[in-house]
Amino acid sequence: MILLFVFCVIIPLLVTDGIVFYNVYRMNKITIAQELSSDAMAIKYGMVNYFEYPAALIQNIYKNETIEELLDRQYERPVDYYNEYIKFKKLSLYESWLGAGRDKVSIYADNDTILNGFMFYKLAPIRDEMWYKRLGDSEGLVVMFVFGKDTTETYSKRSILLLRKLDRYKKTGCEKVLKMEINYSRFLETILNDSIESDAYICMDNRVLMTNVGGAHFKETYPFFNKDIKYDYVYNFELYGERFTVYLRSRNVSFWGLDTNLIIVMVFVIIINLFLPIFMIARLISSVARRIDKLDKAFEKTDSDSLTKISRVEGNDEITSLMENYNVMADRMNELIQTVYVDKLKEQEMDIARQNAELQALHSQINPHFLFNALESIRMRSLIKSENETAEMVEHLALMQRANVNWHSDTVSLEEEVSFIEAYLELQKYRFGDRLNYEIEIDDSCKSLKLPRLSIVTFVENACVHGIEGKTEKGWIFIRVYPDGKRTNIEIEDTGIGITDEARDILLFKMNNASLDLIKTGRGIGITNACLRLKMMPDSNVEFYLESEIGVGTTVVISVEEKDGTEIA
Repeated sequence: MILLFVFCVIIPLLVTDGIVFYNVYRMNKITIAQELSSDAMAIKYGMVNYFEYPAALIQNIYKNETIEELLDRQYERPVDYYNEYIKFKKLSLYESWLGAGRDKVSIYADNDTILNGFMFYKLAPIRDEMWYKRLGDSEGLVVMFVFGKDTTETYSKRSILLLRKLDRYKKTGCEKVLKMEINYSRFLETILNDSIESDAYICMDNRVLMTNVGGAHFKETYPFFNKDIKYDYVYNFELYGERFTVYLRSRNVSFWGLDTNLIIVMVFVIIINLFLPIFMIARLISSVARRIDKLDKAFEKTDSDSLTKISRVEGNDEITSLMENYNVMADRMNELIQTVYVDKLKEQEMDIARQNAELQALHSQINPHFLFNALESIRMRSLIKSENETAEMVEHLALMQRANVNWHSDTVSLEEEVSFIEAYLELQKYRFGDRLNYEIEIDDSCKSLKLPRLSIVTFVENACVHGIEGKTEKGWIFIRVYPDGKRTNIEIEDTGIGITDEARDILLFKMNNASLDLIKTGRGIGITNACLRLKMMPDSNVEFYLESEIGVGTTVVISVEEKDGTEIA
């Protein structure tokens, strides 16, 4: 049997797997080479396309006779040049072309009568610059990667320069050169973007210009390239007279020289051929022992008040059947224990709780009863003495107190809520006098809207206390309710002192994210409580909006949509 297994199973299997692995390995090498070649071409054409617009702009400037005339002319006074420069700027489109902030163009002319500014500068101060010397006698466009200190920065950085002599009319004018500075970081992000899936090094003259390995290097000099490292692909190309070399290494090659997916396949085949039978036998033994142990622990707990069921029954054999029968027995025993003992105990607890609740309800009804009688006596006494203002205040106070204690239902109509708001505002007028004025406008179609009791008045109270109270001159509170399609908008506007943008953002966050946890923080409880109760209405969807300006006032909008989708006429 061993010889039969080795010669009829193992050896044919190894031969077959070897052929398959060799072909997969060869195809993997071809695929990686194609991917690297594609990355190299993408880098090349990415650089060509990126330089296409700057090169076209430089060529346009090169042929521009207006610029040539502006820089060649000798000016008697600086103001003469400035006037000509203003005329050029009005008629020129270069400012709008360069307005995107991607590239910076500077033109230097050997003319001491011009002024430095915009894109024109004197040539004499930059003759010793490295980039000017690099331009030399070149007649075309020159690309230069530099690492130097910008006069506007406190640190050195990399940059890319496109240089060209403006010598189209050199026989009639002065010497002129153009320098365009291209943002290195944006150039790097464009060329070595996420589509380049290999490790890339773009070099020129044995220096690394760009790489996508090791993060950004904007503040480091261009390092020398290490050619001793083995690279998977090398590609050379020329651009504007410069020779660039691209070195690429694949990220998908492991230490075996194989693709990661191929290694996974090999490991999987080995597991299937060698380890799977052993694993299955060990798994079978482990399953039987583990389930018997679980059943044994369940029987050990039979002396407790209730039997614990086996939470997870596995398998489909005799042990499984035994565990299922135990669960059935545990259910029946627990039902008997629940019926005889636990239910009776819960019933007694519920009777005690009901008696306590009834007693507390009686106490809560006694105090308001005496309070209402006392308020009514004060009101009648004030009417007898013709103290009408005091009687009116007591009447408003009684109305507010009844709304506070009459909590048989948490939901009231908008019309009832508004009547309470009017009573509250009338009482506040006794406090603020002529400083408080209010106006209430309610569309008739909105009066039946159901809202949590004392929810809207919380926002009105906030407008009084935090808006009007801190204002010395007259203030207004406007309450408007009107339909807006399928929604009803409730606006509470005050002309008070307003709040800052930071305070507005914090309050709006609390309104839209009202929760019990926010209420427990102890800050802004009233508004948070009202918003939470509005959001918890079962048949409505509520949104909150808040606008405020210091010294102008604050506006709160509560937008309510009933879930049945009925549009309010």
